[in-house]
Amino acid sequence: MSHLARPVSPSATLIAMAQPKILWIDGVGSYAMCDHHEISIGQAFPGNSVDLAIRGDLSRKAAIIRRHGEDHLVQPLQNVGIDGVEIDRAVMLHDGNIIALGPRIELRYVRPTQLSGTARLELLGHTRWQPLLSAALLLGESCVLGPESNSHVVCPDWTSKLVLFRNGNQWMCRASEDANISIDGKLVRAPFPLIQGQRIRGDEISMTLE
Repeated sequence: MSHLARPVSPSATLIAMAQPKILWIDGVGSYAMCDHHEISIGQAFPGNSVDLAIRGDLSRKAAIIRRHGEDHLVQPLQNVGIDGVEIDRAVMLHDGNIIALGPRIELRYVRPTQLSGTARLELLGHTRWQPLLSAALLLGESCVLGPESNSHVVCPDWTSKLVLFRNGNQWMCRASEDANISIDGKLVRAPFPLIQGQRIRGDEISMTLE
């Protein structure tokens, strides 16, 4: 790819996501990028400083999801059930588990592959995230966006994948060499840093981290 323009300058501001940012993928959806060791979930109302807020009937802080190696534990702070069984202590989550927060809020925990510690948290029913999201990503060391069913974010119209991965406190992107990735109109070499506010485009890819 020697014909490509110079890569993104290393002096650019890189994002260590101390608060969940939102990844907008055109034609696919919007995803909270959660890379905390602990993620708090609670009711959406002004001044409530939870990581993931839900518009619905639940406590100010209903639960915490904690990363434990490559796995996740859910710690109840109100009435919480896993697959219909109420829990009173931290419980390890498994792919497909339904997490009930109180009587009306349900979340599905999806871990597409055991080869990665990243999982997807989907809100079920008619309740909504605040802000509106397609899902929340509980990030491990890497996150795959692509057309395969075992991708963390399934992008059905893509023919190749894009991988997000940690580099210390920074997040980087890696794509195939023929993806023709550009940022704000300038072609870049992979891997390249994931930078808040910049538009990432390719032959099939169009997304922004906000």
